[in-house]
Amino acid sequence: MKGNIGMSDNDLLTLFKKGDHTAFKLIYERYWQLLYISACKILKDEDEAKDIVQEVFVSFLNKGGDMEISVAVSSYLYSAVRYKVFDFISRKKVRQNHLDSLEDYMSAGDFSTDRALIEKEINAEMEKEIQNLPQKMKEVFELSRKAELSHREIADALNISDKTVKKQISNALKLLKPKFTNYYSIVLMLFFKLF
Repeated sequence: MKGNIGMSDNDLLTLFKKGDHTAFKLIYERYWQLLYISACKILKDEDEAKDIVQEVFVSFLNKGGDMEISVAVSSYLYSAVRYKVFDFISRKKVRQNHLDSLEDYMSAGDFSTDRALIEKEINAEMEKEIQNLPQKMKEVFELSRKAELSHREIADALNISDKTVKKQISNALKLLKPKFTNYYSIVLMLFFKLF
């Protein structure tokens, strides 16, 4: 193991892809603390930061010989952690939004039952259509709309340009808008009938 300590990340990655788990251990030891600190700065939650870094390394380990990395190992790991952090923030915000909606629904009483059902149906339909977007476009759109990240934050997280982020969001909206134009007309008619 001592002979491997001074090796470059790329050399360690090559060894790891050939099944050398000592090489993985060295990459882990080299980056775990730095990735943890990076995640902690954003999340302000040590346990969540640890979980996210562990998830990234478990995924890295599971990919093993099938791994294709076109960037430096450090860049790959930092990007993976940033993506997991933003995904966690997004899921947390969605959960909070659902809790807020539920609280509003409860306080409004029975009168809002129909409106809540319609809202649930719209959200389910929108989610279904978002899931049908091309993978990269979906990823950018969800980071923008669900995680509420700025174009710069998304660009940094995914290692793409601001221009690419704007284009992906614009294309997503172009694909989604026609699918909901008629749907919203029906919903508006229902709202007027209900209220």
